[in-house]
Amino acid sequence: MVPELVARDVTVEPIPGPRLRTPQPGAPAVTFDGWPRRWNRLLVTLGLIGGLVLLNDLYVFESVVIPTSSMEPAILPHEHAILSHLSRGIHRFDVVVIESPKFGVRMAKRVIALPGERVRLEDSWKVFVNDTPLDYSAETAEHQRREAGNHLIQLVPGSAGPFETRFARRDLRLGPNEYFVLGDNRLASDDSRSFGPVTRADIQGTLSAVWYSYDPVNRRLRTERMLRSVR
Repeated sequence: MVPELVARDVTVEPIPGPRLRTPQPGAPAVTFDGWPRRWNRLLVTLGLIGGLVLLNDLYVFESVVIPTSSMEPAILPHEHAILSHLSRGIHRFDVVVIESPKFGVRMAKRVIALPGERVRLEDSWKVFVNDTPLDYSAETAEHQRREAGNHLIQLVPGSAGPFETRFARRDLRLGPNEYFVLGDNRLASDDSRSFGPVTRADIQGTLSAVWYSYDPVNRRLRTERMLRSVR
């Protein structure tokens, strides 16, 4: 005989699970994994910034250290500057970074003469382009001149002595892809006067600004020079 099934009241207990509390006014919203949403956003933001910094260093912008005094007074020794790899063309008086197996090291120099021009130097520092002298006006600071009304140059011999002027002692005609570069510390710079013109392939990019400057002698940050454009 089949037993009769009798329906009874059954109470179903809920399965324990995560509790989501109603946030109080002003409390941070939470995600299902328990992390505050603002932390998730922070992690994502930091990851994006890290990726952009890496891409910038490889393809767009780069921080470079200028180790010598050859670009004084525009850039002081050991200052950090922003190098732009963006191709916008090279113009007269741009400050560029060059590197080539011929040089062996990276250098920061100023473009003085462009492809196809004739360049000549007098007294190893006065520049003539196509037989026209650049203007040199006196400045209040001793041993400084303003070149072509654009930037300052310095006329202080370096500790290594003056570099030999092997190129442009007489008119030097630049080729269709050649540039003549000089340091602003004109008597203490190894540049196109000694190693000759550089090509466009030697130029890695242009320096736009000094972003970090520290004075090791007085042990202080030179805040007045930070974020200063290179010109």
